[in-house]
Amino acid sequence: MTLTSPGAVQARLDEIETDLAMRQNEFEQAALEHFGSKRLKEKAKAEAFLSAEGTVAERSAKADVAAALIGMDDEAKYEGLKGVVRLLDTRAAIGMSLLRAQGRGA
Repeated sequence: MTLTSPGAVQARLDEIETDLAMRQNEFEQAALEHFGSKRLKEKAKAEAFLSAEGTVAERSAKADVAAALIGMDDEAKYEGLKGVVRLLDTRAAIGMSLLRAQGRGA
């Protein structure tokens, strides 16, 4: 069986489906944590802006600095998992295209 034989392609699609199913809960949890952290960051930035002194530009810069690291780990985890899921989706689309092409060629 070659890598592009229908059986090999179907087996790989099954592996991708299993991988996506296993990552779904982790991805959803990461998204929940990221967007929760994002709200906390926005709140901290607004509070820092309101309590800062100086011009609007200075207050904005101080607020950016105060909130810069909030949620960084949550965002990194979410973005990393999002990239993996996107890659698996692309691989699945390629596999489906191969199966369709093989069906037309048969």
